[in-house]
Amino acid sequence: MSRWGKQQDRLVVRAVDVLSGVLSGAVTEPARRIVASRALLAIEELVFPVHEELVLAENAEAAARGATDEDWADDAAVRRWVDETLAEHASSYNEHHELWEDDPEYVGPRGEHPVWALLELSSFARRLRLLQEAAAKTAVGLGGDVGVGAHQIGHWAAGRSRPGTREREALAGALGVHPVWLDASRDEQPDVQLFRFASCPCATPAAMARLGLGREEPDWYDSPAEQDAAVHWCGGCGQAWVKDAAGWLLPLPPGEEPTPADGDSVDLGHPLLRSPSVTLDEPWPRALWQPPAGKKGRARTAYQIPELLTREPRALPVRPAVAPVVVPEPVWGAGSEERLAANATWCRMCRGLAGAPAGAAGGPWVLLHRSDPRRELSTWTYPTQKDALHHGAHLAMTYLQLDDGPLDRVALDLFTGQAHPQVIARFLELHPDTAQFEVAELVPMHAGQF
Repeated sequence: MSRWGKQQDRLVVRAVDVLSGVLSGAVTEPARRIVASRALLAIEELVFPVHEELVLAENAEAAARGATDEDWADDAAVRRWVDETLAEHASSYNEHHELWEDDPEYVGPRGEHPVWALLELSSFARRLRLLQEAAAKTAVGLGGDVGVGAHQIGHWAAGRSRPGTREREALAGALGVHPVWLDASRDEQPDVQLFRFASCPCATPAAMARLGLGREEPDWYDSPAEQDAAVHWCGGCGQAWVKDAAGWLLPLPPGEEPTPADGDSVDLGHPLLRSPSVTLDEPWPRALWQPPAGKKGRARTAYQIPELLTREPRALPVRPAVAPVVVPEPVWGAGSEERLAANATWCRMCRGLAGAPAGAAGGPWVLLHRSDPRRELSTWTYPTQKDALHHGAHLAMTYLQLDDGPLDRVALDLFTGQAHPQVIARFLELHPDTAQFEVAELVPMHAGQF
């Protein structure tokens, strides 16, 4: 505890803010469990400095897995879950390292350690700290803008008291946010609007790249294909996201997943810039907050308040369930034009290709496959590699539906995102012994050469 200071305070408050904003009212599903384990790990690395990092990660993952819907019902429930988890881990931490109350690294369960007071902070206190930090205002400066003393700002930020209506309006004006964000009715509500998005909220959103979390966390997923499809990287700002069951993008706290390198490409061929190193002690998610330009050393530089906070907060709309996609049977024994016309009845990309000017027949890219156990390998030609993979993914989706009933959710997500090689890999993963659909090779040669 001797190394504890304002920087540690800031990170704990930010991690709790992320946990509450992402988890409140949520069901326990892989995407939210990943966010929960990472944010909890950021806290535990500060509270239990003697513990090995691997042990801390395992403890955080086990706690996230064991959480129930009631543990994540609202802001108070989330904070209570973190409090109880840390108290349980503190007992085992002290016992494992033979720490006593007079040891500097001892963590008394609900004792004098600063983390317990930080976990009691309401959403309002955490919100005030975030906005004050982002605006780079001292307690003296902010108090002067509001018309109160610096000590009063400290009382509000520590949760010892709450401002009145006039002070709230003055705070909103001084911090550059819409007054409703600081209204008393929101004092116990997490700002879920800051942690759920339909698309990346950065200034220059671009196509998403898909990467996995790495093989260190395989048990979070039902299969390797689902793991590989878990992380979505924004090509504009480099923010990493995971999707929940409703389709919302949730900001992924910093971790050990692979970072797209210079030269990597996303779905539409645009380059994805290397992601800078970030931590949760900065305003989060970074896609929403513009980092200070030319920040040097410990200089206090104000962040740009997101446009979202300058408007009246609105409840997130209910995202409609994904409409079921009915994949018709493939057109057997037909040429590529007939197959393309059949797929164009339900596939937007195929409709675009079908309406394009006709080019030279065939193409250099050949997809070798087996569509029936009794048939030899077939060869289909396409003008580009992308077209060949797209139609191979069509076949995989067809067989997934015919064999398994409703379309596989992971395969559908991959197909919608145009991740065609992964769709094919997903089918082969679900049916490793199949002879009905086997992608043998994709080669840049003319069909007449076989």
